[in-house]
Amino acid sequence: MGDTPYPLRTVTDDELDHFFRMISRAFGEDVRPEEIALDRLTAEAGRTLAAFDGDEMVGTAGAFTFDLAVPGGRLPAAGVTYVGVSPTHRRRGVLTSMMQRQLADIHERGEPVAVLWASEAAIYGRYGYGLASRRMDVEIDRTQTAVRRDLPVDESVEVRLVAPADMQDAVEAIERAVVDERPGQFVRDARWVETALADLESRRHGRSAMQGVLATRGGRPAGYATYSTKASAVRGHAIADGDIAVIAQRALDPAADLAVTRLLLSLDLMRRVRWWNQPLDSAIPHVLTDPRQARSIITDGLHARVVDVPAALSGRRYARPVDVAVAVTDDRCPWNAGTWRLVADGDGVADCERTDAAADVALDVEALGAAYLGGTPLTALAAAGRVSTTNPLRLNDLSVAFGWSRLPWCPVIF
Repeated sequence: MGDTPYPLRTVTDDELDHFFRMISRAFGEDVRPEEIALDRLTAEAGRTLAAFDGDEMVGTAGAFTFDLAVPGGRLPAAGVTYVGVSPTHRRRGVLTSMMQRQLADIHERGEPVAVLWASEAAIYGRYGYGLASRRMDVEIDRTQTAVRRDLPVDESVEVRLVAPADMQDAVEAIERAVVDERPGQFVRDARWVETALADLESRRHGRSAMQGVLATRGGRPAGYATYSTKASAVRGHAIADGDIAVIAQRALDPAADLAVTRLLLSLDLMRRVRWWNQPLDSAIPHVLTDPRQARSIITDGLHARVVDVPAALSGRRYARPVDVAVAVTDDRCPWNAGTWRLVADGDGVADCERTDAAADVALDVEALGAAYLGGTPLTALAAAGRVSTTNPLRLNDLSVAFGWSRLPWCPVIF
């Protein structure tokens, strides 16, 4: 039940509605039955923790069971979510007790990694979560640029508008096919796709209903996008001033992706096109005649936590051979603490085991989580004083080995 004055336990399925109402209060949001119904599609009651003051629920934390893409493979992982404490019970150790209990549960489940999106980024470092990926929002003013004319056109790709409710099977097939392209993505089944295509009125914020774009090749799904629009009165000199918010866009190959992008940049009466939550190495700026017009806001994405050092480090691949001893400090998960020898061969296949050798590189588990998905160079962390080394050449080798050909990114904020 926990070691604080506020006992912890998992909630039952019958208690989930109350659990979600507690989360809404903690985040200062309205309680909406339609939102709760949607949350229930993916919720796992057996992985939801609540803290209680008598009969009152005062803290919540949950997790999803993920099959997570890591560099060169997949690992079971916990998608940490639903973390909140009642305003009446903050600064009383409720959060710490829940996070500590959750880490122990994740370890017992055999999940080497945990990931989360942070509502407040300053909170989770003290529990070992490091900033592992970044995301960007992109806005293009169509009056200032256009798609380059020298880009190829694949005539085999057909693009059409489709109601989102009618393309669930196509979206699921595309998402499953591309999940291994980037670290940080997780396998999304029909439940997750249904939530992604749900068009709740409360989420529109004055915009249109969700629209869908489907690209096919030979009758088979090749790409898709969802978006909503906001029309605007025609302003002076008859310049249209509407905008498009692209909610999601994925494709099996660059040609299908470019076909969808062309359509989105060609909708009449829409001056601005905004893409939400794109990877930092998105192709969008590079298809424009003036890439400067892809104006971007960059913020943090996934935060990652290594829960089992040998399983996590041997469960991914590496960009170059490496043989290095790494000292890890971890106050929350003592089984991680110590020095580990990481050896990766020419194919990137790795082995990690304890060693008594002197460490070449030393870091805490937060820094290890930041580097784990290949999006944060260890050399950058060393420049910030968060990684130390007795051998700069070994550190450089390890930093390169941790990198990957595609930057990590998660298309879903969970």
